[in-house]
Amino acid sequence: MMRRKFLVFTLALVLILSSVTGCQIMSGSDKVPTTYDVIVVGAGAAGLAAAIEASESGAKVALLEKMPVVGGSTLFTEGLIYATGSDIQASHSINDSSETLVNFWIDKAEGQVDIPFLQLVSGHSADTISWLESLGVAFDKPIATGASPVLRAHPPTGKGAGLIDTLQASAKKKKVTILTNTSATEILVDGSNAITGIKALDSSGKEVTYTAPTVVLTTGGLDFNPELMATYHADAQSLLSFANKGNTGDGLNMALALNAGTVSKDAEIGYTIVAGETEYNSEINNFITKPLLLVNLKGERFVNEAGTHSLVYEDLVKQDQQVAYLIFDQNDYTPVVDTALDPSSVVSADSVEALAGQIGIDPASLSATVKYYNDMIDYGQDTQFGKTILGISPVVTPKFYAIKVVPAIMGTLTGVKTDLQAQVLDADGSVIAGLYAAGEVASGDFYNKVYPADGTSLQVSLTMGRIAGKEAATFSK
Repeated sequence: MMRRKFLVFTLALVLILSSVTGCQIMSGSDKVPTTYDVIVVGAGAAGLAAAIEASESGAKVALLEKMPVVGGSTLFTEGLIYATGSDIQASHSINDSSETLVNFWIDKAEGQVDIPFLQLVSGHSADTISWLESLGVAFDKPIATGASPVLRAHPPTGKGAGLIDTLQASAKKKKVTILTNTSATEILVDGSNAITGIKALDSSGKEVTYTAPTVVLTTGGLDFNPELMATYHADAQSLLSFANKGNTGDGLNMALALNAGTVSKDAEIGYTIVAGETEYNSEINNFITKPLLLVNLKGERFVNEAGTHSLVYEDLVKQDQQVAYLIFDQNDYTPVVDTALDPSSVVSADSVEALAGQIGIDPASLSATVKYYNDMIDYGQDTQFGKTILGISPVVTPKFYAIKVVPAIMGTLTGVKTDLQAQVLDADGSVIAGLYAAGEVASGDFYNKVYPADGTSLQVSLTMGRIAGKEAATFSK
């Protein structure tokens, strides 16, 4: 029930944000043209980028969105965009290169990734930042995310909502027809299997056919499709997802109906939350990003706690019951600790042994872990996982606290198979002429098991969305 209330509140907030742009978004089909050069399905970051670039290339574009507002999952995020060689990096004397970024991505994927895709996105990443700036997006100083110390994640002013707001305003200027509350149900083809358009349901449930020789799928992930989750992400199907509720795998299903190939490695954009929380960026969820001691149900450390959510997630899901506890003492306590929606997720005690008893961990094991952890802090080096110890407090001062931490997801990394021009390929590797895809619905080739760094997905979505829009416009002429 709490999660439902949060989503209702978020939707209301997004509606307000949408209204202030002045963008005239239609939700019905009456008096709306039904013939276009390019139809983009899904109005998240990738879809908006594709629609803007297709229109800029001279195409008449329709952007269909099943939800009441545009933005997709990006609306609820920090909006970080990973990039290398940008003018913003240069202005802060940040030395980086496309090759270094590609090597970082390859390393995180343990070599099990399509390298030309990474080279393509990395090589275009700075241009994508410049393109966003030309549309009016402003950025703060880049920050480090993931396991890399390089300052590559570019934070847009206004976070994800601000980014979407600017893209939406740009789409309006480019005369893109945006149809919200419009659910695409089928990609239409003629007798020779040439794309002819999209069948959709408008806000009243009326079936409408929108004709176009090209379709771009940017429909996001499949987080809220139980059948697809069971097929492609069985290990994560029971986890709470903070992705947009519209992520029900529509684009993937429509492409599969045309025999599209797929790429899936059972990988997600992972997150860690306090058990019972329903808002991913709640104050207490932000608190657990502090690099404090994290132990599993055996009372043992299992990860470098200074890693980002996505990196800690990868190790957390391997632990018994997928549960961990953040352990700290009075020196790190703040009143935020008392704001957990589920009060049982936070416990305290006057000794480490008593704390262990409350959370079902062997007291001797937790006590030994805490002692060894404190010794490493005194020594000045984390000899287990290489965490930077400087500034980290030992766990020595009563009261002692434990916060229950569990995994969640922000999106899925399963998608249709595409080529470097964002063209969808069929199961035999042949191009499905006129069909393009970008964003989460076409993300499989960019990752292996581990999501490498916050900001990667948005960079991939924006760059591949831009490519898809340009290529679709060219094909339609």
